[in-house]
Amino acid sequence: MKNILVAYLTWKNSISSPNTLKKYTGSVEIYCGMVFGKKPDELTRDDFKNLRYSDTINKFVKPLRDKDIKDSTIKSHLIAMRSYLNIIRKEKTFPGLNMTSISNDVFKVQSLGMNNVEHYEPISLTDLNEMEEWLKSKNYFNTKVDNAGEKYAMLIDFMYKTGVRVTATFNITWNEFTLMNSPYGGDWAQLEVLDKGSKLNTKYLTRAYYDKLHRIFYRNNDDEKIFAELSQHSLRSFFKQFSEKKGRHLVIHSLKAGAATTLYAQTKDILLVRDFCDHESVSTTESYIHQQEDPNQMGTAILTENFDAKKIDDLSKEQLLMLIHSRPEIENTIMRTGSQFNLTF
Repeated sequence: MKNILVAYLTWKNSISSPNTLKKYTGSVEIYCGMVFGKKPDELTRDDFKNLRYSDTINKFVKPLRDKDIKDSTIKSHLIAMRSYLNIIRKEKTFPGLNMTSISNDVFKVQSLGMNNVEHYEPISLTDLNEMEEWLKSKNYFNTKVDNAGEKYAMLIDFMYKTGVRVTATFNITWNEFTLMNSPYGGDWAQLEVLDKGSKLNTKYLTRAYYDKLHRIFYRNNDDEKIFAELSQHSLRSFFKQFSEKKGRHLVIHSLKAGAATTLYAQTKDILLVRDFCDHESVSTTESYIHQQEDPNQMGTAILTENFDAKKIDDLSKEQLLMLIHSRPEIENTIMRTGSQFNLTF
């Protein structure tokens, strides 16, 4: 036990970057907990001697994939484990065990891709509205949650429109909101939330949206987690059911990908979308935006079109309303543009 503890401390001390140390330590703890049922500094010779490739696949990779964890994240966990094994090898913690062979045979999973955003589909505003109605209308057995359908529908709506990750969403409390009036106009609810890691992100919700959230979830306790009544496990199950109903591959992360895609389609502002997604680089944001192979949206098609915009003046009110309401994206663009012109709706 003493030798493995020395190896573990040596491994941690060999990592110079605090961020890398935090990520690698977390990854190794996750793997050891799921596969061995132990802490990293409690592993024995027999643990490694009996370790098989099947353990990594069946006890680690598949369970994480079932939870919609990205392949790139799983692969990063395994890279951290290989780093730990390399120090165990150098320290000769377990003489006679070929740690290099174990590292190569057990922790290299070729089917894991680093760029796997396309493994799921984005949710459009139309999809979102449909799923919300489906959640409201479905039967909820074995639950003590009042108005469960309305609450789960509001949950996915909130996640879509804020871009906050699921784990962070379930940890948000009421006292993380600040009601404010902006000098630029409008009443807002400012949300400061710890999202990925220790990064503090600020989101602005309209006061009307906050009031709706408050009406549905508030239970006279500002310290309570807003979505405490709901379950991440149930939410994943609902996404699986809805995916089967639609014949598509939709997961919780489809909400953020869909929101990013929709926001970019409406604004064409990649920096705005980057900030919405809380990404550090534009390249990460670009991987979230799912561009559809629609000929109408391709560059050459757009440049070679020759629409006569004056013909819009010939449309009747009913025809204009039909076009506006045909797509949620158009409705939102109309409302935002109208607000910029100080129109009253």
